Formats: sequence, C-alpha cells, structure tokens
Amino acid sequence: MVEIHAVDERDNSWEDASPRFRVYLLSSGVDTTYGSTWTYDVTGADVLQVIEWAQRQAGDRMTYAVALVRDDADEDRRNPGHGRGLVWLVGMDGNDTPRAAEEVDRQHRMILRRTQPVGIPAADAMPPGVPDPFNDGTHERPRP
Repeated sequence: MVEIHAVDERDNSWEDASPRFRVYLLSSGVDTTYGSTWTYDVTGADVLQVIEWAQRQAGDRMTYAVALVRDDADEDRRNPGHGRGLVWLVGMDGNDTPRAAEEVDRQHRMILRRTQPVGIPAADAMPPGVPDPFNDGTHERPRP
C-alpha cells in the first residue's frame, strides 16, 4: 500500500552526492522476470540516467531493475563482509519469488516496462561514450 506523509526536510543529517547504482538485466520470459542475469554498477550518473541506460539495454526482450548500493559500516562490523546492501528504486530482484502482493505487482510492472518504457527526457539520457553493451555488440540480447 502506498503511503505519503509530510515531513520536515531538516530531519536528515547526511547526504551522498556520489551514489552507486546497481542495474540488473534479466533474460526473462514473456510472463516472468526469471532468467540469466547481467549486473552492472553505475557511478557518476543520476537515477534518471541510470534508468534510461538500463531500459535501453533491456529493450523489449529483457526486464531490468535498479537499486541504490548502500555500504553499512555498522553491519560490516557485526558481520564482516556483509555490510553492502541494496535499496530497490525500480523493480526488484527478478529471480526472487514474490512473497507479498506488492512484490507480485512490482514484478508485473517490470514485465510491462518492456512494452511501456518509463519516459525519460532526452536531457536526462546517458552522455555519449558511455558503454552500451547490449546495443554495441559486446553482449547479445537474448532471443524470445
């Protein structure tokens, strides 16, 4: 269930001006998000650029998801080597089995984005020269 609450914009105490995004591209089926996965970390871009890039890589045959990579020093101290986590921004791990109605809905929307892409203005596209593996021949996009 979506909820929206007014907040005081001064309640945060830190910011990260150099986020690391993780993009998952999945060679999923027509009605599923399960499949082989290619994973990329993207830095030096904002979330709209990352979504545009992921969408372009996925085309109409793959699904994609975008997460914010978060390193938690406290968690790494408690459980060494396990301080890195993800905050899902678009979609979710397509190879996970949905456990709740909202996860089923999220995976369904991932599938729909193949034919109904997110509208990203040209000004928010990735700049020229950024690697484009599924469109420059470096990787072959899965066949239906």
